[in-house]
Amino acid sequence: MKNNRKEFKKNARGNISRHYWLYVFICVVAAYLGTEQVRTFRFLDVFSIGQNTNAALLVRGIDPALTDLTDTINRSFLSKVGKIPELGTTNGVFALIYRTIAGGTISNYLIHMINSLTHSTQAGPVVLMVLAASLHIVIWLFVVQCLAVVNRRFFVEGKQYEKVPFERYLFFIRERKWWNVVKTLFLKNVMWFLWALTIVGGFIKHYSYLLVPYILAENPTVSGTQAITLSRKMMDGRKKEAFMISLSLLGWYVLDVLTLGISNIFWTNSYRIAIFSEFYISVRAGYLTQHPSETAIFNNRYLYEYAPQPLLDKAYASEIKDLKQMDPIENVYTGFKGFLERNFGLVFRLSKKEKAYEQYNFLRWDLESAKEQIERREYPVRLSPIPEIQKRHRLRYLYPARNYSVTSVLLLFFFMSFVGWCWEVSLHLINNGQFVDRGVLHLPWLPIYGFGCVFILLLLRRWRQEPIKEFLYAVILCGFVEYFTSVYLQAVYHTEWWSYKGYFLNLNGRICAEGLLVFGLGGMAFVYIIAPLLDNWFRKIGLEKLSKLAIVLLVVFVADVIYSHFYPNEGQGVTTGTVVNEHTKKADG
Repeated sequence: MKNNRKEFKKNARGNISRHYWLYVFICVVAAYLGTEQVRTFRFLDVFSIGQNTNAALLVRGIDPALTDLTDTINRSFLSKVGKIPELGTTNGVFALIYRTIAGGTISNYLIHMINSLTHSTQAGPVVLMVLAASLHIVIWLFVVQCLAVVNRRFFVEGKQYEKVPFERYLFFIRERKWWNVVKTLFLKNVMWFLWALTIVGGFIKHYSYLLVPYILAENPTVSGTQAITLSRKMMDGRKKEAFMISLSLLGWYVLDVLTLGISNIFWTNSYRIAIFSEFYISVRAGYLTQHPSETAIFNNRYLYEYAPQPLLDKAYASEIKDLKQMDPIENVYTGFKGFLERNFGLVFRLSKKEKAYEQYNFLRWDLESAKEQIERREYPVRLSPIPEIQKRHRLRYLYPARNYSVTSVLLLFFFMSFVGWCWEVSLHLINNGQFVDRGVLHLPWLPIYGFGCVFILLLLRRWRQEPIKEFLYAVILCGFVEYFTSVYLQAVYHTEWWSYKGYFLNLNGRICAEGLLVFGLGGMAFVYIIAPLLDNWFRKIGLEKLSKLAIVLLVVFVADVIYSHFYPNEGQGVTTGTVVNEHTKKADG
């Protein structure tokens, strides 16, 4: 068994050496989202707004905590919906509109409406809190827990192949098995929790269910009970071995503590998953030797060995033919339009020639990916045992190097500005117990999110085919945008809308390492998933139709910016929830 551990670790180091930065990236994503290795960021706190509500929930129980929460939100509501000196009254439709928009009380108006309908002073805040909490639960179910399986797929595939495409993050969706994976993992977590009530049972079942994510990574079609039963059988007689592997990594965990989690980010996380991936491959091989009938479930043969070349040639016959016959076509973008297209991927409109040129670029990109699979440098998706993946799925058209029209860019900007506002509001509600407006503007959008995403999309266009470089440059770009936005707001309004003072690796309190990491990860999700999906949707509806909507939103946005220039929303800041006015600060001093 000791020799097995040495072999596992040797092979794991070899696996990591081939895909080091990719593994670091996916483990950082998982650690930040809380999928696993959460101790990585235990010494960091990106959103360090108050934890009083959480503490009350743990110490005093649910009912007193909810009472405190609703009292806090109601006090905030009453303080904001006071008299309006400018209008001299709080009555009437126009006063209501003024309070809702100029006072930044959209959320408070909703609270008041729910309270009125339910005849309860606590119903509104609780309903909004439940909605926000429900959103976070849905994200945990469908994203956070599923990442554990996706990560295993990366490591197992990387063990055999030279390249693992970044789009592997979406393989559950492409195979249409996302819901099945969610159900299986939820069942596994529920069963483990029930066993954990017996104390000893939780420890044992942790290792009994250890292989469930690996089984799903290979075959996401298996049912929950089937995956759990298989893992239990495969770990029969191997739990002690798995425990000894965990014990042998104790020194690395000590180093993680001594380095404040830095070694965890750059080595331990990847090393641990790579070792247990080797363990799974070994256990799987031994189990199939004893139970050959189970090959119907463990049927992804070419995830662990190279496919014969004749079989690859047959499966990719059409791609091989296209590679031989494909002729280059002339670039239709010239002059200033060519400058925008080459450097930023921005076009004014998509004519027939431009659509044909983009289709040619997509086909070339698609064939290059097929070539990697034919030459056995990448997993051959055409030989996957799951029928859905053998067909072209619409998510295959998440072509990262695409061009975006001006209309698409505007709509993406407004979409991400709204998403940013929702993100900040929900975080503040969950962590601080207050449902408040956020940012400088009065309408529900935070343009710093929209600008950040659009800048990443356009300014970093030439690196879209290199995800690791794209991420690093995105972090730098987001730092530049956030820093100088803070400088501008403080210079113009003499107000700090956020401050990272006291955060790890902060620069003048304007930016910090943790915040930039979050923006970088969000930017990657935007460039490779969100933007292509939305752009496909925009094109399906019709860019000409949507251009009118984009113009209307732009006019409203400009009006909000002009109004906020003279009457900025100073109720709450961004991220830290702190707004400090310099004049008020001096007066208090």
